[in-house]
Amino acid sequence: MALRLVPAWLILSVVLGALTYWTESRRVDAFVFDLAIEAARHFNTPANAAMFHGDPEDHRQALREFIEQTDFVSLRLYSSEQGLLIEVWKKENRDLAAAAAAHRHAFPAAGDRHHNKIQVEGALYIQVLVPLISPERRIFGYLEGIYKLAPQTLEAVAHRVRDALLLVLLVVALTTSALYPVIMALNRDTLRLSAALLDSNVELMRTLGSAIAKRDSDTDAHNYRVTIYAVRLAQALGRPKDEIAALIAGAFLHDVGKIGIPDGILLKPGKLSAAEFDTIKTHVSIGEVILGESKWLEKARDVVAYHHEKYDGTGYLRGMKGDAIPFNARLFAIVDVFDALTSRRPYKPALPLDEVMRILTGGRGAHFDPRILDVFAPLAPRLLREYAAAEETCLRGCLAEFEKCYF
Repeated sequence: MALRLVPAWLILSVVLGALTYWTESRRVDAFVFDLAIEAARHFNTPANAAMFHGDPEDHRQALREFIEQTDFVSLRLYSSEQGLLIEVWKKENRDLAAAAAAHRHAFPAAGDRHHNKIQVEGALYIQVLVPLISPERRIFGYLEGIYKLAPQTLEAVAHRVRDALLLVLLVVALTTSALYPVIMALNRDTLRLSAALLDSNVELMRTLGSAIAKRDSDTDAHNYRVTIYAVRLAQALGRPKDEIAALIAGAFLHDVGKIGIPDGILLKPGKLSAAEFDTIKTHVSIGEVILGESKWLEKARDVVAYHHEKYDGTGYLRGMKGDAIPFNARLFAIVDVFDALTSRRPYKPALPLDEVMRILTGGRGAHFDPRILDVFAPLAPRLLREYAAAEETCLRGCLAEFEKCYF
């Protein structure tokens, strides 16, 4: 749950942080533009309206005094017909003049205004263009000014954005921290039930597989061994976790379809007739039907349905060939035959390892996938030494460890 909440917290922090930054930046923009507009209102008086009549040069000194007393660095006065009357700068600044010239605005209508930000040499300027309105609600001129924000104003603005951003991030972090125990408390029962359901499914797999194995050979040690062999081989091949989980289920249930085979054929001590062998083959399709009744056991289908296929296409039931056979089925076919050959059965003794490996090598590329067999060959001696003669309780414990790891 923590691993899920942390990414959610990070994503929420980024999204809300960006939204807060954007919102606060808009507010700051509105604030600094209002400062510039408020300063421009000095000209919206009858006394200053006289600057727009007569010779504009008569008012140059008054404009210079005005910008010296304010944070304007440049002023332009335009007539009501939008012609330039006079331009005054506090001091020459060619970079700022060039930047301002790049932002020419259409003259706004009454009640409107145009503005933009300009940054030059680390300083922030606001360029505004506003219409000047007479008491009769007529435009008698236009004022274009470049207003410089004072350093202390910029610092206050930066602090405002930073504080708002930190507050949002802190609220998100505290909310996430407060929600974690609440969510855990709400989901504790669900997690417990989910774990119990998983345990029940695994137990069902074990019980069903063991029941069939004991009916067939009076022991389920074969099921445990082939499953352990299959997992160890899959680990050596670096297979993904979910694939190994499916392999465990398939290996333990590989002969589940034998529940539908009559005892007279399944337990016959002698050689089977062709008709009897055809009946034995049906355990594959019966197993598929059984697995189809359980969604959880469906993961075992690849092994149950295809572990009697052969790499050269001579297997049953479908005669599939090469990589068309599911990977888990190709892997399991090797360990299934390996255990059958190295185990003692009522009708045969256990074969020595050298003879078993000669048989397996003889089936390389015919019965078995050569690439998987090449990885299995060096593992075989150790697997035989560790598990061939192991007690059933030991095998059960080993399989339980695999189940904890992969389910």
